[in-house]
Amino acid sequence: MINISVDAVNSRAPYHVESAGENSFLFTTKHGVLYTVGFVEDYSFMEEGVYQFFISNVEHKRAVADDSIMETVRVIIEEFFSQGQPVMLYVCDTMDNKQALRDRLFRIWFNTYLNNYSFTLFSEHLAFDNIWYFASIMLRKDHPQHNQIISEFHNFVQSLPDKFEGPTSGERNDEGSGE
Repeated sequence: MINISVDAVNSRAPYHVESAGENSFLFTTKHGVLYTVGFVEDYSFMEEGVYQFFISNVEHKRAVADDSIMETVRVIIEEFFSQGQPVMLYVCDTMDNKQALRDRLFRIWFNTYLNNYSFTLFSEHLAFDNIWYFASIMLRKDHPQHNQIISEFHNFVQSLPDKFEGPTSGERNDEGSGE
């Protein structure tokens, strides 16, 4: 179980962060955009130790380019990984059909970070009923089950079309790998 300290986050984050519940945080940008960021335990492909990461523009205001957003989120994620050997799962929201843009932004934000620290980011995307779904997993390279987790994630994502009705197709994309 993880327990991220809001004080630890605020000691390094450019934006002031407030707790919004267990491992969930709120911050407002200098442009007045309210974000919620956090982690929820996820049992979709492993029994324990996997947390789904979420980030949301709460009021759906137009977001302005702001490096302090990325830096604040990075500090929160860094604190998440300071909690031992957790695994982070990220699934892009498909509600407005901008999931490919979200996936690209997520990978851009973390590719530099991954190279500076010892993390792996492994991304997959699949189409179900003509909707593209993007998912990524992030974990420390020194995780004792690193290769097994990557393999299980890949197998899990590739098996998803079998769980849905209708024509589906799958495609693997590991361009975002930090290895």
